[in-house]
Amino acid sequence: MSRHRARVRKSPPLFPVAVVLVAALSIGVVATLGPGRDANVAALAAGATLGSPATGTPASSASPETKIAEAPAPPQRIRARPARRHKPEPRGPLLAKASTGRAGTGLVLGPIAEVEAPVSPPVEGTISASVANLPNRTSDGGFASSIQALTGDGQDFVMLNEVSRRSVAGIQSLVPGYGAYRDPQADPSTGGVQSMNNIVMWRVDRWNLVDAGRVKLVDNDTGFLNRQAFTWDRYATWATLQRKEDGAIVSVVSTHMPTNPGKYPRQHGRPAMSRVEMYGRGMDVLVTTVRELALHGPVLVGGDMNSHDGQGAWTAADKMAAAGFNYVKDRGVMYLFYQDTVQPVSTREIGVASDHPAIITALDMSGQGPS
Repeated sequence: MSRHRARVRKSPPLFPVAVVLVAALSIGVVATLGPGRDANVAALAAGATLGSPATGTPASSASPETKIAEAPAPPQRIRARPARRHKPEPRGPLLAKASTGRAGTGLVLGPIAEVEAPVSPPVEGTISASVANLPNRTSDGGFASSIQALTGDGQDFVMLNEVSRRSVAGIQSLVPGYGAYRDPQADPSTGGVQSMNNIVMWRVDRWNLVDAGRVKLVDNDTGFLNRQAFTWDRYATWATLQRKEDGAIVSVVSTHMPTNPGKYPRQHGRPAMSRVEMYGRGMDVLVTTVRELALHGPVLVGGDMNSHDGQGAWTAADKMAAAGFNYVKDRGVMYLFYQDTVQPVSTREIGVASDHPAIITALDMSGQGPS
């Protein structure tokens, strides 16, 4: 019997083929992701398990399927559409919410603590203001003609003193187109009879009221006038307004300071300070208030100051000059103060139903901003 050897078909060597396949797979992954995309790709090409240290831990415990599943998928190529360029919409001024002012302020001595208003851009152009003392004894007809004269040229602002018997609504009815503010709550304390005396007015087509209030400057000033004893507190009414066209902020202060202490120094009772000292302290409260307002934009201060420049460091003129303010005035004691970078364009006196002339002034604001 003849023996036959079974013919065995020799398979091609597997090791070189495997090496070629692994190398090709590694090169393909690296080429797809690009250099430096992931340190794990390099580790995979070297035979390391994903997530193992770069020193090359043997990957014998992980199957090839596990390695491939853990490798990050190549990023898809997406053609980005060019972004459309939109023309920006024109933006108007950033106007604050309109206000009716505060109630119950200025019942205790001291300046304001804060103002609820935005910070102003520089104020350009010319604004105009009228300042007048129209005593309560003035007749209704005399008051009406006076207030109309004070607004006849379309003044931006009006500052009034001694008008406690006039209602805000009544004043507004005489000059349509103007707003008016004073704190509606009277001060019931001794001397509080003066608390409703000062009003600020503004053109409503140009300005919005943003914040407003009252400050007590002097508490219980005692003295004699025409041989009559008095005890009067003194106040300032302030209003922060924003121009509608550009968002510019201007604050306006109307005040009536104590009867001239240099002329009438006599007191009754046992006050802790002389009338000159009380006046000077009152001006300090006013200056502190003005500085707080000036953080938001320029400030105008007007009214019957009851003192003259040259009388001493306690006067309105000296105190405001030290705070960086210039002024225009009538031949008596009616003043309008403005920051020293602002330039007066014109000022004039007009006759009104009062023992004081009124002043009307135009000011070039010269880009005055917050200070």
